[in-house]
Amino acid sequence: VFKDFWMRDRARAVDNLSFEIQPREIFGLLGPNGSGKSTTIKIILGLLKKTSGRVAVFGKPPTDVDIKRRIGYLPESLPLYLAMEVSECLEFVGRARGLSGSHLKERVRWVVEKCGLDAMFHSPVLTLSKGYRQRTALAQALILAAIVHTFMTTQLGGPLAARLPKLLPLNTLVAI
Repeated sequence: VFKDFWMRDRARAVDNLSFEIQPREIFGLLGPNGSGKSTTIKIILGLLKKTSGRVAVFGKPPTDVDIKRRIGYLPESLPLYLAMEVSECLEFVGRARGLSGSHLKERVRWVVEKCGLDAMFHSPVLTLSKGYRQRTALAQALILAAIVHTFMTTQLGGPLAARLPKLLPLNTLVAI
């Protein structure tokens, strides 16, 4: 329930919603503007509090710090550091998510291969095409995540879109 400044009920954003995502499943939320897709995602990510009901991610509340470490989030506006090279972006995000040493190098190599970023690895993000920027942002979300949330699925095209189901980790939640 959305509340106004004075905490009065104004709108019911999500009502009577129930679903479960199984391992290796891609799950989509489809609906018109204002139907509660983004609100649902934000509740699952722990960015908004639910007013009633139960939300569990891997059996724990979405606000649990260990759960947050397992979630990759790829918003519609790409979260990229344009002055960095692709390699620097991926290493920065990996370190921020708690990776280091050989494990960090291994994960960076894995996402670079899966997202087809080999040729652009040492290129500044600022010089990349829109498609390669999308790949870089997806690689950032995949670097440690067991769940990836993305708004980008309808915008990803070509070979990356065809490979998307194979490179996504355990569970994927997609909002369109």
